[in-house]
Amino acid sequence: MAGKLTISIDLELAWGFWDILTPDIVRLAETAERPICDKLIELFDRYHTPVTWAVVAAVLDRASAQGRPGNEASWYAPEIVDGIRAAKTAHEIGSHGGRHVYYDRMTAAQAAADIAFIKQVHRDNALALDSFVFPRNAVGHLDLLAQAGLRAFRGPDTGWVRLAPKLGSGAGKIVTFADKILPFPPAPARAQTTNGLVDIPGSMLLPGRDGARRFIYPAVSRAKLAMGLAWARRSGRTFHFWFHPCNFYYRADEQFATLDWFLQRAAEEASRGRIEICTMGSYARRADDNAGAKAAA
Repeated sequence: MAGKLTISIDLELAWGFWDILTPDIVRLAETAERPICDKLIELFDRYHTPVTWAVVAAVLDRASAQGRPGNEASWYAPEIVDGIRAAKTAHEIGSHGGRHVYYDRMTAAQAAADIAFIKQVHRDNALALDSFVFPRNAVGHLDLLAQAGLRAFRGPDTGWVRLAPKLGSGAGKIVTFADKILPFPPAPARAQTTNGLVDIPGSMLLPGRDGARRFIYPAVSRAKLAMGLAWARRSGRTFHFWFHPCNFYYRADEQFATLDWFLQRAAEEASRGRIEICTMGSYARRADDNAGAKAAA
């Protein structure tokens, strides 16, 4: 059985930092996000790679940007989604929450309101809604997502780095940084059904390159990407690679070179039938097909 590669992108603009906002973040969300997304779309078209773009719904809601710091363009960017839809490669557009609020801290009523907002935005823009990526990967209220018709979500990253949140703030940050800076192999994920949704856990984040993270050298990231893809191929499991456009704000040339290198390698593997490139929503459709086949038998 061929392994699978899934790539998901958390498209946030300044919404991803609403609670830790700085003038630099507001400026970069306005000036850097759009050219980065254009370049990403170009690379995915070059290598015929479909991905899941998990979009904060407020990015498509002008009213939500009113009164926010900085320029409206730091918060509202329907043209980015238009570019994704116009790409030669057919991508999936999923959700990254309504306004990037954390589901593990919400009441059921708050989560229901956020989901209703997401559904309205997707309806208004004629967008399907199958897949969900939790803001800050803070999983919660899976039952409400399933009731609303969502089909799949990205669970917390696999491997030993999953222990980081349980170690406290300081130790957790050390573990997370060590995982990024050292060439530990990222573990492939096994998609499984949880609370009526297909859980496709993350395998590896491509980190940003600002501050101390500038010492996460491209050679290490490439080694980890190659090991993750090879492990998925051997095991028949999924290598779920993810990132944000903001992870390209700093040292963008190096970051794009790493992504280009990886996409070329993945496309070669896919052309030989060793890897299947899947969006998150495709796992739910596959589960439907399998259930239908069992019922027919």
